[in-house]
Amino acid sequence: MLLKSISYKDFRPFKGNQYIDLTPKDDNKDATVTVIIGNNTYGKSTFVLSFIWCLYGESRFNRPNDILNKKVEKELDVNEKATASVEVVFEDGGKEYTMKRVQEFKKTEKGLKASESEASLVYVDENGQTQKVGPMQHDVNMTIKSILPQDLSTFFFFEGEKDNEISKKDLGKAVRTLLGLEAFDKMRSHLYGSQTQKTPYSNSVMGYYLDKQKSESGDKAQVEWEKKQKAEKELKKATDRIVELDSEIGKYESLIDEINAKLRDAGPAKVLQKRRDNIAIDISSYEKELDRKNKSFLLLFGKEGVPLFVTPLLTRAEEKLDKMNVADKGIKGIEAKAIRELLHRGECLCGTDLKEGSLAYKNVEKYIDYVPPKSIGTLVRDLKETISINRESNKEFVKKYEDAYREIQVLKKRLRDLDAEDRSILARISQIGEIDLGNAEEDLIRYKGYISEFREERDTQIGIKNSKESEIETATNNFNMYKSKTDKAKQYQLYYRYAEEIYKWVNSNYSKKDEELRVRLATNVSNLFDNMYDGKRDITIDEKYAIHMTAEGEVVDTTGGLRVIQYFAYVGGLVKLAYEIMNERHNSGEEASTAMGEQYPLVLDAAFSHADDVHTHNIARELSVATKQLIFALMKKDWLYAKSGLTGKVGRMYELVKIDETEVRVEVYGGDK
Repeated sequence: MLLKSISYKDFRPFKGNQYIDLTPKDDNKDATVTVIIGNNTYGKSTFVLSFIWCLYGESRFNRPNDILNKKVEKELDVNEKATASVEVVFEDGGKEYTMKRVQEFKKTEKGLKASESEASLVYVDENGQTQKVGPMQHDVNMTIKSILPQDLSTFFFFEGEKDNEISKKDLGKAVRTLLGLEAFDKMRSHLYGSQTQKTPYSNSVMGYYLDKQKSESGDKAQVEWEKKQKAEKELKKATDRIVELDSEIGKYESLIDEINAKLRDAGPAKVLQKRRDNIAIDISSYEKELDRKNKSFLLLFGKEGVPLFVTPLLTRAEEKLDKMNVADKGIKGIEAKAIRELLHRGECLCGTDLKEGSLAYKNVEKYIDYVPPKSIGTLVRDLKETISINRESNKEFVKKYEDAYREIQVLKKRLRDLDAEDRSILARISQIGEIDLGNAEEDLIRYKGYISEFREERDTQIGIKNSKESEIETATNNFNMYKSKTDKAKQYQLYYRYAEEIYKWVNSNYSKKDEELRVRLATNVSNLFDNMYDGKRDITIDEKYAIHMTAEGEVVDTTGGLRVIQYFAYVGGLVKLAYEIMNERHNSGEEASTAMGEQYPLVLDAAFSHADDVHTHNIARELSVATKQLIFALMKKDWLYAKSGLTGKVGRMYELVKIDETEVRVEVYGGDK
């Protein structure tokens, strides 16, 4: 997507018809930067946000209902109508599009009444004919969002005075769409359904064939299917809750980190805080060890603890068996079936001939009455031995149980001691007069309490999750056993397996591509940041495509100018990668489309309000190289520092001239370039 022009009609301060050409001047392809000069309150923010209003119908203005120019509104008579509009011409995928949004207003006795805005979208096809997207507004909206996802619009249309924090946002879906993974994701959804589900959705391909198998497999399969569905619902509930708890834990951990960062920066408290940092590391290590021990403890109990509960019954059984006068003449481990097999063969295990009627034959034959299933004496003996073995096993289990319990209690005591030491140090820090920490101590204690509660509930939910996964597995296995008994069910099962193999292939390729793109994005962002920032920080991008900054291996918060630099490095790296992907597809003979990478503009308002002159120069220089279209709306004082980084890159310059408080005119900039 590259912007070619924007036009206004009575839109906010832009009274009348006004036009801004955003293409390179004189066909200079290198002059990809457009500069809009204007002082505060002159309409720079309106210029940037007008793209959002036109494309998505979203008003991000401080007064979102103020769309019609105030001077035009004032001149209206009662019952008289007027319209405000914005028209954006852009190029995408080799096609030229014209997007226009119009909103009608009517003057009433009570004031100005606004209708819903209406959007139209047309494009020029390969034959030079103008085609309309529609007929519904929904069609227009979906087309625009497929070209530039609305979730990412704040990246490409930057509001300098807003909080542009991206380090904690889940940008995965929007970024993956931008970088061309949407097709893979749709294939996964079509074949399987939601990727958060343990089993396929019923409206997916795999879910469809599972339903067909169920309908052909009889009542028993139906019962198992219902068990599986119930367990899946409960699994989803537990899984969703775990995600919520993880989010809450992360939130309070971040708050704790912020307090600790303040303490770390406080000169008189640095030594004490260093000890708190070491304590935090030890606590984290012990908590991980405790979590491992708890899981092993539960596994031990579930695997070996059951026999312990039947011990009283076995003891009573043993007492009754001792009172029984039962002769045991049997041979341990031998049953009647084995003896009959020897007689049938006519030869004993020792080689003695067992001819029917012989003494040897009769001596062997008599043991048939002494072994199971005829001889209860042999059974009694075997049961006593089983009871004895069980008793010994229980002794070993109790010892393991007690040892594991003691280890857990030792870890809990260490954690309590460390927490007590941490509180003691924090109290000492709070007594240092030069430091104003407010309620830091109380906040830390409260936040840690919340985290402890959330973790306890999380462990419970994990237990439920594991249990439901086991139930699903059992029910699925039983269902598969029952459903395979009919020919049709077998056929549907085969179709299911085909779909499953395709899904596995798609999912594998998706994961590989996703990882590759994240690595490439991280490289782009890191390189841009290094070139923009006058200092030493490191950049990482997590699996959700959120950016994180570290210094000397520790995560650091970003504020002010540093946050702006981080933001531009991320956006510049993202735009650069999208363009790289488009070129790769083109060079490989594939059609260049929005399905797999595109070029995108950056439209920036007050980009340098938090940056000094050095960083202003660096940001301007790097963004002009990383992007194929850069549009700045900035004050003249910022332009004085930015222009040195844009040598040979500026194609067009405009100035916003303020007529009065209700009207601004767009004029070609006549100042010093």
